[in-house]
Amino acid sequence: MDNAAQSRALLIREPACGCAGTALLARMKTDIDSAERHSYSYRFGSAEFDEARFELRVAGLPVDVERRALEVLAYLLRHAGEVVTKEELLREVWAGRITVDKVLPNAINKLRRALGEANAERVQTQARIGYRLDGTIERVAVGRRLASRLELAAGQSVPARDNFLLRRQLGSSRDNEVWLAEHAKTREKRVYKFGVDGERLRSLKREATLSRVLQESLDDRRHFVDIIDWNFESSPFFLECQYGGESLLEWAEQHLAALGIDERLVVFLQIADAVAAAHSVGVLHKDLKPANVLIAATESGWLIRLTDFGSGRLLDPERLEALGITQLGLTVTQSIATDSSTGTPLYVAPEVFAGHAPTVQSDVFALGILLYQLLAGRLNKPMASGWEQDIADELLREDVRLATDGNPERRLATAAELALRLRDRERRRLQIDAARRDEEQARSARETLARSRARRPYLVALITALAVSIAVVLVLYRTAVNARNTAQQELDRAAAINRFLNEDLIGRSNPLVVAKGQSASIRDVLLAARDRVAQRFSAQPLTEATIRTSLTTLFNMIELLPEAEGEARRALALYESHAGAASRDALKARSLLARLLTRTGKIEEAHKELQRLDELTAAMDDPYTKYLRAHAWGIYYMNRGEYAKGVPEYRIAIPILREAEPDNVTLRDSMRMDLIGGLTQVGDLAGARAEGADLIREIGTRGDDNGLVVAFAKAMVARTYTLEGDLATAESQLVEAQQTIVNVLGAAHTRNIMVLSDLFDIAVRRADWPRALAYAQQVHEGALAKFGPEHNITAATAINWGQALFESGDTKTAEDKLRPFRELLAAKLGPENPQSQVATYWLCAFALEQRKADEAARLVALLDPAALEGAGADGFWKLRVDMLRGLLAAQRGDEAVAAELLASAVDGLAKADGGRSRLYANAQRALGRSPTP
Repeated sequence: MDNAAQSRALLIREPACGCAGTALLARMKTDIDSAERHSYSYRFGSAEFDEARFELRVAGLPVDVERRALEVLAYLLRHAGEVVTKEELLREVWAGRITVDKVLPNAINKLRRALGEANAERVQTQARIGYRLDGTIERVAVGRRLASRLELAAGQSVPARDNFLLRRQLGSSRDNEVWLAEHAKTREKRVYKFGVDGERLRSLKREATLSRVLQESLDDRRHFVDIIDWNFESSPFFLECQYGGESLLEWAEQHLAALGIDERLVVFLQIADAVAAAHSVGVLHKDLKPANVLIAATESGWLIRLTDFGSGRLLDPERLEALGITQLGLTVTQSIATDSSTGTPLYVAPEVFAGHAPTVQSDVFALGILLYQLLAGRLNKPMASGWEQDIADELLREDVRLATDGNPERRLATAAELALRLRDRERRRLQIDAARRDEEQARSARETLARSRARRPYLVALITALAVSIAVVLVLYRTAVNARNTAQQELDRAAAINRFLNEDLIGRSNPLVVAKGQSASIRDVLLAARDRVAQRFSAQPLTEATIRTSLTTLFNMIELLPEAEGEARRALALYESHAGAASRDALKARSLLARLLTRTGKIEEAHKELQRLDELTAAMDDPYTKYLRAHAWGIYYMNRGEYAKGVPEYRIAIPILREAEPDNVTLRDSMRMDLIGGLTQVGDLAGARAEGADLIREIGTRGDDNGLVVAFAKAMVARTYTLEGDLATAESQLVEAQQTIVNVLGAAHTRNIMVLSDLFDIAVRRADWPRALAYAQQVHEGALAKFGPEHNITAATAINWGQALFESGDTKTAEDKLRPFRELLAAKLGPENPQSQVATYWLCAFALEQRKADEAARLVALLDPAALEGAGADGFWKLRVDMLRGLLAAQRGDEAVAAELLASAVDGLAKADGGRSRLYANAQRALGRSPTP
């Protein structure tokens, strides 16, 4: 057959048995294979199938049939006259997708119905084998199928990935191709996105960058397609992606019609939650549509994943620097400019069409369109006039309308807000129903009035008053019923709590009850009471949660930290189950748990809870929610030694707490003392002292203090005098405060350990190394017993002990004590953390003392003076680091560099470290000077 003949009709008749039929089939297959990139129009009987348009017509009229049935038809047409096995059809049409039973027979039945009775006879079933399309078929070349500008083809190896074979092309445009590939041995599936020019390369890089932002910023990444690898060095450029399932568009053809409204909302809420999570870390998608939503079946149901952030945008480009991510494909302009050139028109918000910058609300608009299409049952359906008729539920109509409002000022503000409205649908419905019942009864009264007005004019005024009274009484009755129910609930709750206090707390503090005689302690009573909470409040889960929250606070106060953590977790679980994760009580419980985890040194767990708190409150802007976030993050930063970040959070939290809970003075006092410590650490000594004085004055006005809180405050303020060099005043205040603390709380309490740590600092500044060593050992052993070896506070106290040992001349023991704790701090908090930096500084000093120049060089390269200032801002850390570098240069024989660095360091540190530092004396000796006595 010549080339011209390929543009004319090719007649394929039903093959007879024997060589002629076989030869005809072989020739047909050769023709098809040689032109496999062309699209054809097939005619058989009264049916016509256009491969390019993917359209079926019968008797000249278009037939609406699902895409999967058409894909079966296309494959049968390409192999007309052949028996195609069931396995082959499943592999080619449903490649890489989980299918339900009878999915192929169902598709065949739909195809036969679409073809009509006469044409359907051509689709023959071969028992236990497969199917065959028989009869005369006319084929005309009309265009090209998905063509590969990169000359990629099914069956080829992925470029530079020899173990993966291309299976089929999922899509293409003028500048990119997307392919499904499969590992030759393991059958693992992956998706490859290829770029054919520089513009697409930039898009691929942008997608890789935004994917890394999501991976680094979010703990729960189930709803995002992971990028496994990429090739940006040589053509063809590509991203290698996790296989996330079929597109929502393909899935909908087979499954959407069978789902009810609630099941469709479950699917949509996963999409909305994923978009909200991306927004929470500053990532816009900008091209939300069914093709960019993947869905796969799991044991727990359908799992949604978002993909294709190639058009995305980063709202805060500085986040990349904070996460240590290179700006691949994201210039500053691309990150923040008002780009409006991308997106699929059906889903693009009006303001973006008008040239405004895409925002969170433009993604919300696309979500609203998706929500409408899922509810209407047809994806890709335009949202045209009269769309409301497709959605029966008035609340869902309202949600769609608010999400797709053409004016962004009236549109829902966030994806999280849309999700919250959908989850809150039943409560909203109950409110509306109640309001309608009230209105209906009032309307009935008005109608009665109208009917009577003509007959009994003299009763008009009376009936008018009666109608109004009925409406008022109905409202008051409903209010009274609600109040009665609430009052009864509160009464039952109060009674249960009263029994708990009398029987489980007060009653069990009786020595005869606890069987411990007069030795029964608060600890014993609380532990015994805790064990009875579940039984006591089994029918009142929210009351149980309240009691467990109180126990959390009490256990924390007497430093039973594991018990406090356990109660906090139980309280949170109860609130989440019975009030919802976004309820105020659940948010308070999560904030408390995060603060407790931080205190117990479980930094990573605390960070996860804080991120979850931020996700749940992303759409909330009320003051108390701000307080919950600020307090929890403030404690987190303080315990990490990042005081400059912690202080602003406390500045937000304390005034809100004062306004919201004016009687919660215990918590407010504790926060103010934390703030004093933070201000001291960042060098704002005047601010710390003023805050301390104001706190002590406020405590004095209450008239109910036992002296303990004042002792805490004086101990915190004493450090400001230490840093100013007034050591006598500082020591006097600390000793006075210590007497009260030890008398009331005992020598093992954390507050006493803090006082001993400050007394250690005074001894260091006096170069009283025997006393400093004694204090350092007491502090470290106390922290070790209180918090355990894995806590960052224990590690920080090891730094002080190591310093004291070094200054006392025992460098080897100092190194042995400090090294494991320095590694612990670097692993938990990062090597750039201020506490990690101080530990690295002293290990470097130990290495120099032992003339380990190579190790000292490695350690000094890790030091950052700015980070060291975060551990204790006195303005001298750059000079101290220069002193280490100078001593290193001296050991390596670089006298000029050593002299320059050491001279400026020694002169600059004369008042700060002179006369009390072994390291400073070594620097003086290296310069040929006599050490300061």
